[in-house]
Amino acid sequence: MFVLSVYSSFLKKSSLYKALIAAVFMMFALSASFAYAGGLLFSPASGSYTVGQTFTVSVMVDPTDTSINSSEATITFDPSLLSVVSVSKTGSAFSLWPSEPSFSNSDGTIKYGGGNPTPISTRSTIVSITFRALAEGNARLSFTNASLLAADGLGTDVLTSSPSASYTIAPGATPEPTPQTETTPDADTGEVDADNAAIAFGDPPRAPEVGSTAFLEPDLWYNKTDGIFTWELPFDVTAVAVEIATSSENEPSEVYDPPIEEFTVSDENLSDGIQYLSVQFKNQVGWGGITNRVIKIDTTPPEPFEIKVQAGTSANSFPLLVFEAKDQTSGIDRYEMVIADQEPIEVTPDEAKLGYLLKDLEDGTYTVTVTAYDLAGNKTVSSVPVLITAGWTPPLEEEVEIPWWSFLTGVNLLIILLIIVTVSQFVYIIYERKQFAKKEEKLRKETREIQDQMEKIFSALRDEIYDQINAITKRPRLSKKEKEAVEGLNQALEVSETLIEKEINDVKKILK
Repeated sequence: MFVLSVYSSFLKKSSLYKALIAAVFMMFALSASFAYAGGLLFSPASGSYTVGQTFTVSVMVDPTDTSINSSEATITFDPSLLSVVSVSKTGSAFSLWPSEPSFSNSDGTIKYGGGNPTPISTRSTIVSITFRALAEGNARLSFTNASLLAADGLGTDVLTSSPSASYTIAPGATPEPTPQTETTPDADTGEVDADNAAIAFGDPPRAPEVGSTAFLEPDLWYNKTDGIFTWELPFDVTAVAVEIATSSENEPSEVYDPPIEEFTVSDENLSDGIQYLSVQFKNQVGWGGITNRVIKIDTTPPEPFEIKVQAGTSANSFPLLVFEAKDQTSGIDRYEMVIADQEPIEVTPDEAKLGYLLKDLEDGTYTVTVTAYDLAGNKTVSSVPVLITAGWTPPLEEEVEIPWWSFLTGVNLLIILLIIVTVSQFVYIIYERKQFAKKEEKLRKETREIQDQMEKIFSALRDEIYDQINAITKRPRLSKKEKEAVEGLNQALEVSETLIEKEINDVKKILK
């Protein structure tokens, strides 16, 4: 029984340590579960519009608890209620587009995938979508397959909310029918043939909404000529006039009957410069409004340019680099300068005109390469060797001592506490095992001594009792009670010896 009591005490103490470890693990798990959060949303998220009206919805990112640097998503809409006119990146917080914004009015989807080298920590616009209301109903926009990655170097998806948007499309105002007589002059007399006269009701078509996935932004320059422009035909359009022109007030003359829904451009009908795609619809009333969609094309790189090296004003000064490239079509956007194998340096056209002063270079000859980019992305490269004799030497790097208390963050303290508890538990278990082994060995020894002493005591007691019994039994006459007493004493001695021997054997079995 003593052994069971010791073992029970050991288990109780171990349970306390297990509970303590579980609590620490729970604290650590809770601290690690504080996830960053961010959301994608539509702005505005609701509104009321009429059939035929166009409206713009911005897709925005809302970094709630952390900075983000990339996002991608598929946006779905009902193509029977809405039609995408254009998707614009103007004013976007993203500057890199691994997956350019695109849309499909037949599938009812809009897709994008972009990012920014600089983390974004405030609510910002990603893309702006212009829709045209097609029919009466409740049009809904929803995000699918969306992600929002934190600027933590791990690409953690922190998207926690992406609410849908809902827009009410009401019937458009129906104009009063205006009877008009379409007359056909007689070929011979020039008079109107009354038998062929017809009455047309309604209004001429509105100006078409023209879009293109190849030339998504009308205000941007492109260094390609291949692409497709599309538009949606109203049900009453009977012909379409399309033409490439150089005037923003052009009236197209090339008529397509039956009407077409797309127009392909290439280097055969596009050239460098600003041109316009003129599109006009015709219905039973007549020709409608004209859309002149601007197309900016520049496939020619900037002209070759020279990098001028101006020596410093003193022996220990650095030279000044002056350069200016010309681009007759779109103009110069920026320069990228690389000195030897260093990282590229972005230089604006204004900075290039004033001159770029080199600095922090040891003496020697360096190759400076400057790449000029125009607004369409075409580039021209120029390079020049530059001799540095300023006598500059890099400063000695000082070892920054990090104070020890900077490591005492919440997570580090939890980890330290967990390590301390784990080591303490391990040491405690080893200590308890040793103590238990000592007590067990001591108990074995005591049991053996008890057995030896009991055997000696019972041996002496047995001899004494037998001597008394022999003395009593030698008497000539024993009464009946005396005989019963002698027999009872013999039986009691045997029973006591058997029971004590049994208990000693039980203890031995427990200690095995």
